[in-house]
Amino acid sequence: MSEESKGKVRVHIDQKPYQSPNPTSGVDLYELGRVREGFVLYREVTGDSEDKLIRIDRPTIHLKEDEHFHSAEAPQKHFVIIVNTDPFVVDHDELTFDELVKLAYPEPPTGLDPAFTVSFEHAKSKPHHGDLAPGGTVTVTKHGTIFDVAHTNRS
Repeated sequence: MSEESKGKVRVHIDQKPYQSPNPTSGVDLYELGRVREGFVLYREVTGDSEDKLIRIDRPTIHLKEDEHFHSAEAPQKHFVIIVNTDPFVVDHDELTFDELVKLAYPEPPTGLDPAFTVSFEHAKSKPHHGDLAPGGTVTVTKHGTIFDVAHTNRS
């Protein structure tokens, strides 16, 4: 029985071999390859096609034996942010209050009139840290603006 069919495969990240569960997640693949902050991971492809971005927030990635990946500095169009300790890759630098709530809570909590608070640090926009009001926006840095999104119930 091959390693691939046992649930583990050998992959190469930045020319180093690793054993990975198959399937895996984006965050697990980034951790396995020790991808540096502000960098993203690409799946190498053959031919004239561009290598494929592996999003850190992708829940399931199917791997092939001896597949190759490489890390590179995140292009200007991709920003790595942290929401409630989870990394996400977004493709624009200005995020709204509602976008951040949706990242933190993909399925809205139930309850009577749920409300949210959003705080941030290491933003590009001024102020660089603070609370984001509903309807507000914040401009993120390329290398990791941090957000804390909390769910509350209004009384």
